[in-house]
Amino acid sequence: MEYSDIFTIVLIFTAVILIRQILLVSRRNMKDDPQESDYSGKALDPESLGRVDEHSMREFDKLLDNKFPEEE
Repeated sequence: MEYSDIFTIVLIFTAVILIRQILLVSRRNMKDDPQESDYSGKALDPESLGRVDEHSMREFDKLLDNKFPEEE
């Protein structure tokens, strides 16, 4: 058996272990977050999305500040 064969076997074994770990973590994350399953994707008040008021502008500014902190 050559070194390249041993190296190939080690790489395959490592890949199988990594794929298994990724699957286990993704399953664990799906079980740990029950709030995601309650989300319907529908807005509670769709008309409020089109209104511009002082509160919505403050929230928009907060989002912009959190999104681009490196520009300050």
